[in-house]
Amino acid sequence: MTCEPPPRPDVSGPQPDGAAPGPYSAPIPPQAPVPPHPHPQQARAHPDGPGWPGGPPPVGRPMGYGLAVAAVVLGLLACVLPLLPANLDLWRQYVALPPAVGGLILAIGGCTGHRRGKPTAVVGIVLCALALALAVFMIAARAA
Repeated sequence: MTCEPPPRPDVSGPQPDGAAPGPYSAPIPPQAPVPPHPHPQQARAHPDGPGWPGGPPPVGRPMGYGLAVAAVVLGLLACVLPLLPANLDLWRQYVALPPAVGGLILAIGGCTGHRRGKPTAVVGIVLCALALALAVFMIAARAA
């Protein structure tokens, strides 16, 4: 048994002893050095984590569904309240305005920013707009 040196990776032709070329048949190009992080105190321990060049941007945890759910509840309330069979002849048409406007504000807030439940907030916008249209129709019918 003889000890021979391992094949050189940059040599693609036959080896001096007639053996086949090694697994590296072409020279390996040098890699560009990684630039240092502009803020070393913000660098993370994991090379693929936020804060490293080429990593995902650092984002906070998305906020919850609270505004969207509140907008849907207020929109439903504003759609149902003027249609209840109660004796509210003098102010029935105005009952839908406060919850509809409040729900619309909450729904728009639920659609902005990094939040969960944006489709729910859109449903809240639709319900509140429907309640506002119903209130305007009822006010116009009362005035006529």
